[in-house]
Amino acid sequence: MVKKPTSPSVSKSLGGEFGLIRELLAPLAQNASALGLRDDAAVFTPPSGYDLVISTDALVAGVHFPSPAEASLVANRALACNISDLAAKGATPAGCTLSLGLSPDWEAAYLRDLMTAFGRGLNAWGLELWGGDTVRTPTSFLSLTVYGLVPHGKMVQRAGAQMGDDVYVTGVLGDGWLGLQQELGEQKHLEDVRKAYSDPQPPLALGQKLVDIATSSLDISDGLMADLDHLCLASGVCMDIQLSDIPYSGAGQAYLHAGGALERLLGGGDDLQIGFTAPPEKAAALTALAQATQTQLTKIGRVTCKAGAGDGPTTRAVLRSQSGAEIALETRGYRHF
Repeated sequence: MVKKPTSPSVSKSLGGEFGLIRELLAPLAQNASALGLRDDAAVFTPPSGYDLVISTDALVAGVHFPSPAEASLVANRALACNISDLAAKGATPAGCTLSLGLSPDWEAAYLRDLMTAFGRGLNAWGLELWGGDTVRTPTSFLSLTVYGLVPHGKMVQRAGAQMGDDVYVTGVLGDGWLGLQQELGEQKHLEDVRKAYSDPQPPLALGQKLVDIATSSLDISDGLMADLDHLCLASGVCMDIQLSDIPYSGAGQAYLHAGGALERLLGGGDDLQIGFTAPPEKAAALTALAQATQTQLTKIGRVTCKAGAGDGPTTRAVLRSQSGAEIALETRGYRHF
């Protein structure tokens, strides 16, 4: 964790807003679309036959990540939260714009570390920096808008789940929340899963192959049941999720065996995995895809009814025990408001 800054302000250390852009941002934007960050906007022409997929996520210090926090953690999470959305839509990352809100807590040395880590992430995910904005704020934040490419008409939407579809998730669930607890100094007795929070790796390779397989998809970021509720509402369906089939890591299993609350593990958020539906006849193709992309993939339930979109309580995911009884959760996921 970083200490409270005592050095001169960013404006003095970096020569103000334009000095910050020249020193820290322009070196990350060496691509034709960015125009050297010297214009009012970037310009990008999607390749013929492709649609542009756009997603935005804002991360606020003290709300979406601990404050203070290591610069690499902030950069990693800002990128991964947006890449996770592209992965769930089957898109290939292309470019991004970054808006920085800078409070006095973020001094020049910290910003240099932040932009160094952000540049590493851009290269790792195949993203170009196209532009953005910098402002002074009471609380620091990063707002990233990412642009991805998907073959025309192939983006996997939340709407589209059909009666009889299987429900899948990638990876394991709960490690994002457990990693945050460890970052905050809690849950020290468990297997170390801090990296699941500080350096998450959304399953981009598998997500890009879902365009011809999945009927609906979204990223699991606010908690499994809450996010599946969103999918059900958009698709106008209900689904049964089998508690015994939900995948956990060793740390997740240990947390539950020690009496930890299920709704905290499933509803804490920050997993950045993909939840999706697919017809049963696609099971073999999905198994092969999971092996090819080295992605853990688990079938956790089934779409059980079709209703009118917005039909209230029927358009939701129901968590069930092995006996078939519904398991009620007071908290189904993270709520921003």
